[in-house]
Amino acid sequence: MTISLSPQSPRRIRQVGLTLVELMVAMLLGLVVVGAVVSVLLSSRQSYTTNNALSQVQDNARIAFELMARDIRQAGSSPCGNSNVTDVLAGAGWYHWVNEAGLFGVDDATTLAPLPGGPAPTASLPAIVTRGVGQVSANLITPGAACAAGVPMAAAPTDVGIGADDLVLACDGTQAYIYQAAAFNAGLPLAAVGTGAPGNTSGLGCASFSSSAYVAPYQAFAWYLGAAGAGAPKDTLSLYRAHYAGNALVSDEIIRGVTNMQLAYLTNGTNFVNAATVGTAWNTVTSVRLTLTLQTLTNPNNPKNPEPLVRTFDTTIRVR
Repeated sequence: MTISLSPQSPRRIRQVGLTLVELMVAMLLGLVVVGAVVSVLLSSRQSYTTNNALSQVQDNARIAFELMARDIRQAGSSPCGNSNVTDVLAGAGWYHWVNEAGLFGVDDATTLAPLPGGPAPTASLPAIVTRGVGQVSANLITPGAACAAGVPMAAAPTDVGIGADDLVLACDGTQAYIYQAAAFNAGLPLAAVGTGAPGNTSGLGCASFSSSAYVAPYQAFAWYLGAAGAGAPKDTLSLYRAHYAGNALVSDEIIRGVTNMQLAYLTNGTNFVNAATVGTAWNTVTSVRLTLTLQTLTNPNNPKNPEPLVRTFDTTIRVR
């Protein structure tokens, strides 16, 4: 028996796909997810930028406070503990030891003189001057030797960093002298004669030093605000510290972006006052209140540059 199979007709395959509405809904959901991711990234970037700027401002404030506090706390320091100080430095500058006080201030920094060349102090902003000694060294002064023309040294004072043309304080229990050392060689005096800057008005005028005598670098610093150096955005101010180094008056740019500095002084009273109120009674100042306003530095050539972050910090420093 023959079985005949009729050919089967091909199965009809249904075409599967997305409708236009489904495609648009999928695209919309994708855009929502992408937008959420981008929003999180932008928020994280903004948070990082803000935290980085705040950290920069806080670090600058910390550095400024530490350096200024160190100078203020050392103001008036003398290894011999006597107030009979003879200053033979020439000129009428702020670097002189006067009024038996280690510091003084002015309400307008432009009244300080002399100051190094370069950015001038900003008018109507205050300045503070501190005066004291650095690392102290003993057993370098030859006791009993004549000292009218200079301090007789038994050895080179390399451990305290005193060299030719540096400002020096030499003292014992009854006398102290501040002068500019004109020259020094091992076994020879730190001479108080010469024509350096600021120079000396005369020799020391002392007879001799006792066996308990000390020598140390004399450090006078003037802190003030002035225009920032090269490379800073326009109208940026910086914190400067002026001092004598070698045979020249120099000014170091310490912190950029300090827009304001305020100084107040506590004397025998209970309220902080400005420099004009203190007058000449600087030996009665017991504390200094320092307020600094700092901002982040911005790039003026960047059209997307954000507004600078501005913060104000203050601290109170006790005078020793």
